[in-house]
Amino acid sequence: MRKYQSITRHGKSGTHLTIETNDEIIIQEKLDGANASFKLEDGKVVAFSRNTKLDMSNGLRGFYQWTQTLDPSKLLEGVVYFGEWLVKHKLSYGENENQFYLFDIFNENIEEYVSFQMVEDESERLGLNLIPIFYKGVTLPFEEIEKYAGKSMLGDVGEGVVVKNYNYRDKYNNQVFTKIVTKEFQEKAGVKNPKVATANKDSFDQFLDTYMTKPRVEKILHKMVDEQILEEDYAIEDMGLILKNAGSRVYDDLIKEELDSLLKQLRAKVGKRLPVVIKEILVEQNRA
Repeated sequence: MRKYQSITRHGKSGTHLTIETNDEIIIQEKLDGANASFKLEDGKVVAFSRNTKLDMSNGLRGFYQWTQTLDPSKLLEGVVYFGEWLVKHKLSYGENENQFYLFDIFNENIEEYVSFQMVEDESERLGLNLIPIFYKGVTLPFEEIEKYAGKSMLGDVGEGVVVKNYNYRDKYNNQVFTKIVTKEFQEKAGVKNPKVATANKDSFDQFLDTYMTKPRVEKILHKMVDEQILEEDYAIEDMGLILKNAGSRVYDDLIKEELDSLLKQLRAKVGKRLPVVIKEILVEQNRA
C-alpha cells in the first residue's frame, strides 16, 4: 500500500522555501477526519486507511463500504486516490460527515503527486467531493496564508490549512507540502516562562512538555477509534486498552514529526559534555 506523505508543520526547517517561489500554490482546508485512499487493482477497487488495507470487517467507519459502490471501469490505472473520510473527530461537520473528499492523486508510475488540475478534473469526472479550496494562484506572503487557518467551508470552524506547491522539490527531490493549524490543534506547546518550566527538568522532560501535547494524543485516540481499537464512546474504564495501544503510536508520531527537534537538543548536550570528556582524556595522557 502507498501511505500518504506526512505534511510538515510550517516553520520547521526548509518549509519557508515552499512558498518563496513564483509558482502557483494551493491552499486547502485541513479537514479533521480520517486519511483514506483507494485504487484500481486487478479490476477491483481496493481501499486503505492510512496504515491498513481495509475489508468488510475493518472498513474505517464505512469508508470501505462506500468504495465498493464506485465503478471500477471509471478509475484510472496506476494511481492512488487520496482524501479525507469525514468522520467525527474533534470537530463536527454536520451533514457533511460520512463523505469522502478527494485532495490528491499519486501517480505510481512516475512516483509523484499529479497536478491539482488533474485532481479537480478527476473529482468532476467521477462525481467525487473535492477538498475545499481557499486559494489557488501565485504565492502569497505567509501572513496572508495564515489568515485562512481556522476558516471552514464545511463546518463552523476549521482545523487549519494545507499549502501545496506541486512544483517544489527539496534537496532529496521530494515534493513537500506544509500545514498551518490553529492553536487548538497545535501539537507543539508554547512556553510562557521558560525558566520556570525547565527548572529541575532534563532535556527529555522538556521535549515531552513541548511536543507530547493533548492535541497530539487526542489525534492518536481518534485514529484508534477509526481503526476499531476503541469504541467511539471510550471512557476512563478503557484506560488499560488505551495505554496498551497508544504508547507506541505516540512514540512513533513524535519520532516522525519531531525528530529534528530531539536531535537538536541531543546535539546541544553533546557540545556541552564534549569538553569535559576531552579534558579527562588530556589529563590522563599527561599522567602517562
